[in-house]
Amino acid sequence: NLYENGELVYSDSMLVNDQFKYGGEARVTVVELMPGSDIHWQDDTYEPWAKIEIELRGLPELDIVVETEKGDDKDIFQLTNSKIPVTINIKNKGDAPLEDVDIYIDTDGLEFYSFGTSTKTHYTEDIIEDGASINQISFDLEIPSHMKDTEYKISVNVTGIDEKDERHNFSDGKEITILNMISITKTTKPEIFMTDTAFVQLVIKNDGAYTVNNIEFRDSIPNYFELVGSSPLQWNFNMAPGQIRDFKYTIKPIKPEPDGYDLPAADATWNVGGLEYSQTCTKPEIIVHGSKILLEKTVSPTQVERNENVTVTITATNVGDVKASVEIIDNDPLPDNVTLVSGETYTTSPKVIGEENSISLTYIISASANGTYELPQATARFHDLQGYRSEEISASPEFTAGNPPPLPDETPRPGYTPTPTTPTPVPSPTREEPGFGILAGLVGLSMAVLLALRR
Repeated sequence: NLYENGELVYSDSMLVNDQFKYGGEARVTVVELMPGSDIHWQDDTYEPWAKIEIELRGLPELDIVVETEKGDDKDIFQLTNSKIPVTINIKNKGDAPLEDVDIYIDTDGLEFYSFGTSTKTHYTEDIIEDGASINQISFDLEIPSHMKDTEYKISVNVTGIDEKDERHNFSDGKEITILNMISITKTTKPEIFMTDTAFVQLVIKNDGAYTVNNIEFRDSIPNYFELVGSSPLQWNFNMAPGQIRDFKYTIKPIKPEPDGYDLPAADATWNVGGLEYSQTCTKPEIIVHGSKILLEKTVSPTQVERNENVTVTITATNVGDVKASVEIIDNDPLPDNVTLVSGETYTTSPKVIGEENSISLTYIISASANGTYELPQATARFHDLQGYRSEEISASPEFTAGNPPPLPDETPRPGYTPTPTTPTPVPSPTREEPGFGILAGLVGLSMAVLLALRR
């Protein structure tokens, strides 16, 4: 019995190797039957079996490949490429031929190359046998002038009929991008030392077929660099078809970076018919070799009793890629009530440290009165083997001696007596006339004396 969608469509008795076709869509073949002597014919379970093979009608199946590769400009083209080479390959990967074949090509508005060998958009084939291929379709397309990156899709549509005259349709395509006719490149040295300067060159080209007027061209200096000279880094000009303009300037590094800096992209803008267009360039990288010192100043512990020792540690680490001679200086005056107990507040002689190495300076201080104390910043002076000199400043760590004052709405600790403080007067921004400031001070002093006498 043969069922289609749950309904019985064919019934017959068949022997081994018998077969039948149903509606041209399927072929059924009996491969093996249970022998007549099999015990299952007489067993209570009665489970007869048969092996059959069902083969569905073969259908054509086309694989369409559109190729536009050309060197390194895969699927991306600019006017300097002159043309877009296109190749179309079609293969029947199905189980049946496709007949009365029509092949339609849509270039999405792109025109055929003037000196190309083919300008056809319609091809025909009598039949594409299963397993057969068509690979002789190729042509070239013109590259149009655009003021912005523009995408196109080259599409291929193939139609035909199978052995039962049923129509089949197959399609595929390839997306390509035509780049802006205005192109910008920015180049510089790939790596320098801190004592060097870097030469930056900008090149802007008009590869299009018409003039572009009133172009605003700009560039900028990256962080940790400074401009050498007085170049404006902003220009205004017109560009005829095929014209090339270049601009140059020099920069000097301020801080080394072994991992490199990305220079900002230059950009150009212009206006045509009330519409604004723009173009930018890639960001070149520049590595700056040199010694780079990180300076850290810490205290331990940060909470002590009065006259208890506090250890101050200053560490200078070279995170650059050039050895440096480093000295640490931390001899600015300590806060009131804080004294040096032991140790030196500066290195007695410079130390040479390499990449990821460090030197440290340690000394001990104490505070004779309660309070929170902010220590002065430390300084590291250094120079490397290339002659680069600089200095680095640390942060200002704090420590607290004695019980800290309570926070607002906090109950004071047992035994803690807050010290009354006199608020610091805030000076008035109003300008005083000569003499009145002294008079006001005398009046205030007199009132204070009277109040004291009353008490």
